[in-house]
Amino acid sequence: MTELAVLCAVLVPIFLLVPILAKYVHARQVTQQAARAIAWEATVSPNYALPTAARQRDLAVDRHFGRADDPIVSQAQTGPRDAAVADVLMNTFSNQPLVRRGDLVLTSYRSDAPGGIMSKIDDVTRLFGGFPPNTRGLTTATVRLDVQDLKGSDGQPAAYLEPFDALGLKLQATHVVLADPWNAAGSGLTVTSPRSVKAQVKPLVPTQHMAGIASAFDGLSGIPMIGTLSKLDPGYIAPDVVPMDKLPAYAPSR
Repeated sequence: MTELAVLCAVLVPIFLLVPILAKYVHARQVTQQAARAIAWEATVSPNYALPTAARQRDLAVDRHFGRADDPIVSQAQTGPRDAAVADVLMNTFSNQPLVRRGDLVLTSYRSDAPGGIMSKIDDVTRLFGGFPPNTRGLTTATVRLDVQDLKGSDGQPAAYLEPFDALGLKLQATHVVLADPWNAAGSGLTVTSPRSVKAQVKPLVPTQHMAGIASAFDGLSGIPMIGTLSKLDPGYIAPDVVPMDKLPAYAPSR
């Protein structure tokens, strides 16, 4: 019994820490996923504006630290910051939360000009008009996860698991994405819009500066050779047909 007691003093903490270490790895992976999702969220934001940081943090908590079978919704849940997250893996052997809702912090969220050769390319293309539509397409998202120290069932530090009772573990992940989102608002053939397909493609078509010049030959349509000029339409742009469900405004949040 003495030998068993000595062994238990060593083996029990080890048995308790093995799943905790696995949960640390899981938390690290989820933190990276959250940073990646927040950065990519900016590429589909209306009017190229950077989404609200507070909302993106709440969405990241719901989507990446929630239950695996929860539906993905666009309406962020704003629960108490000291409440445990819904992910069942983010708790400890003593049923204490390993991660709380307020433990995920969006420390940096910004959109910048790409700089370098990309900025020079943008400067050249914008001489012909508003293309590309977004000059601040370099989005950076940095999140930090403040993992809770291990506690016993009474909420007190688990001193027998030193140093994990006062580890102060912080996981940080950064994701950078360079994208130029093109949220086309219709083809632009009937209604002129600066965000239409036609308006965005037009600067890339040099012959569009000659649009309408063929109308000067309309009165000469009956003359051989010269009359055929009236049928020319330089600069004509016909956008590809896009399904209607891809063109209307964003669906209401749910």
